[in-house]
Amino acid sequence: MVRLTSFAAALVLFAAAAEAQITPCNGVQDPGAKILLDEIVASTPGAANLLQPLASRLDAGLLQVQTELGIDLNLKVLPCANRKPTGPGDFTRSIVDQLNVRNVVMEIWGVTTEIKDAQGRPFHEASVGYVLVPVRLNELQAQRPPGAFVIPYRAPASDPAADLLRLVDQSGRLAAYATLAAGSRALRAAQDAAAGRRPRNATEDEWASARKRLCAAQALFTSLKPPAAPSDMQLADYARSLAAQTMVGAKADQRYSGSLKVQPENLPCPSGR
Repeated sequence: MVRLTSFAAALVLFAAAAEAQITPCNGVQDPGAKILLDEIVASTPGAANLLQPLASRLDAGLLQVQTELGIDLNLKVLPCANRKPTGPGDFTRSIVDQLNVRNVVMEIWGVTTEIKDAQGRPFHEASVGYVLVPVRLNELQAQRPPGAFVIPYRAPASDPAADLLRLVDQSGRLAAYATLAAGSRALRAAQDAAAGRRPRNATEDEWASARKRLCAAQALFTSLKPPAAPSDMQLADYARSLAAQTMVGAKADQRYSGSLKVQPENLPCPSGR
């Protein structure tokens, strides 16, 4: 009964947010790749002013993951006050195209409410939504894999900032999603350079850079704490597929002479992190 009641409460919060539009986000025009952190609709009054602190903590978390993996994602978390999507369906082709042009690789939104279990202990329950912009573009064209989805989550209530961080990060999913989105974007850039649609970056081995991000994403999905969401398993397979595409693309790119050129085309990603 508690779970049904809390789920109903979450639906009410989503319904309340449904009246809002996807309003513009200040700073989205700034240069550089970015993650949009929309306002989390929270039933707890103490969580009303935590958007900026939450963005800072997510920035720090991504930096830690980059250090551990030895990759540079060059992502900045941008808080977007009053921007409240109602669900994955809001992210149409035109909306996602606009995000892509503005170097947005991912967007996060959600609702959270505090409930009590049968023993009277407080919990936070949330439905957190993610849009992986490069993956969503592919989904809208090819119907796979999921690029916009919502995942439910539950955590004991303690400190509002820490609770919201756990709810949004979802046991390491944020790093996996961000790394996959960045890798997908890097692969597209390498493919565009090979096709002459954009200048080649003379200071970067673009194929190898894309592959490193995609292999890191695959490893992050593999290491996610259970239970795995169906979307996670599909995205893990997608990361593996894109990593393989970097090898094919590098081999076929006649103007490329970087590190992947001498590797076997069926080279798997390194195991582990």
